[in-house]
Amino acid sequence: MRTRTGDAILTRRVRSEFIRREVDTTRLEVKVIHGVAYLGGELKETRSRKIFDKKKEMEIILGTIHEIRGIRGIDNRIKWVSL
Repeated sequence: MRTRTGDAILTRRVRSEFIRREVDTTRLEVKVIHGVAYLGGELKETRSRKIFDKKKEMEIILGTIHEIRGIRGIDNRIKWVSL
């Protein structure tokens, strides 16, 4: 049985993957409920890191999130916005 504490820890781990990829997460919404990561809001590249293929970048991030122990699924509704 999942706990709120477990989901809170997973939420932090998921959010950290976006930060690790050096994308602007100011408007990112992340919530894990019963092991499912719900992703929403907006992402944009930072001034220090230009992302040429946003689709590929998202595939990399989602693949890494899938590998987090305890994540059972992902509901991705993130939109990329330009600087």
